[in-house]
Amino acid sequence: MSKHHQQTTKGAKPAKQDMEESCAAEAQEAAETVSTEPARPDYYEQFVRLSADFENFRKRTEREKAAFISYGKKELAEKLLPSYEILLKQREELNKKETSKETSDELKNVVSGIRMIVNEMEKAFRAEGIERMDILNKPYDPATQEVVAMIPAEEKQDGLVLQEVQMGFMLDGKVLRPARVIVGQHTEA
Repeated sequence: MSKHHQQTTKGAKPAKQDMEESCAAEAQEAAETVSTEPARPDYYEQFVRLSADFENFRKRTEREKAAFISYGKKELAEKLLPSYEILLKQREELNKKETSKETSDELKNVVSGIRMIVNEMEKAFRAEGIERMDILNKPYDPATQEVVAMIPAEEKQDGLVLQEVQMGFMLDGKVLRPARVIVGQHTEA
């Protein structure tokens, strides 16, 4: 054999091995091409995620809005309650005076005006979920009332609210302002 032929046959690879190497090189090139090309976005998955995010945002803002409104109602009610309480007490006092025979027409007009104001305030309070606590002659409830004094009482009045020092109010079933009360306490003689 010639020298040249021996070199070509020595350096020549079998066809099968050559083919395997070229396939491996092509596969590697394809893998590199795939990894360097940007992946195509999956628009449906993005849409689903975006829809879920938007729905969560909408629900959260609705909850926050309701909380802000409730907080605003509470703040306003707390500011109006002292005036409302004064009007109620004045109405009761004027009702007592109105029953006497010495009542003038002017006093009757004042009483009528106070009644109208109180009625309108009560309507507005009811519409907003604000209610006055009915506590007189009922058992003391530490969740809604504060005891300012205990006074001697008969056995059947033991633990009952005998006087209301400051009115209590509820807002949507929760205590807005606790009632300040005087409770009866029976003592053995």
